[in-house]
Amino acid sequence: MELLLELIFDFIFEGVLEFAVDGMESKKVSMPLRILCAVVLFAVLIGIGALFVWLGLSDDSVATRIILGVVFAALFGGLTWKVCKVFKKRRQ
Repeated sequence: MELLLELIFDFIFEGVLEFAVDGMESKKVSMPLRILCAVVLFAVLIGIGALFVWLGLSDDSVATRIILGVVFAALFGGLTWKVCKVFKKRRQ
């Protein structure tokens, strides 16, 4: 049962994230749809960040909190860089 849930979540997240990244980068997609793709990516990132915060607060280890904070900062920084790069290229 756990394997089935893992496969379903993997399929959903992989499909949604791949669609959002490809849609955001494609020149054939209109700007409102690109913005929607960026919002979907940020929503997924906020969900993952909330999970990291919840896991960090449930565990009293300082090392766990630091590691989860660094991972969240790297994910958020990478996504912000990607979005800025795509939209800056689109303006020029």
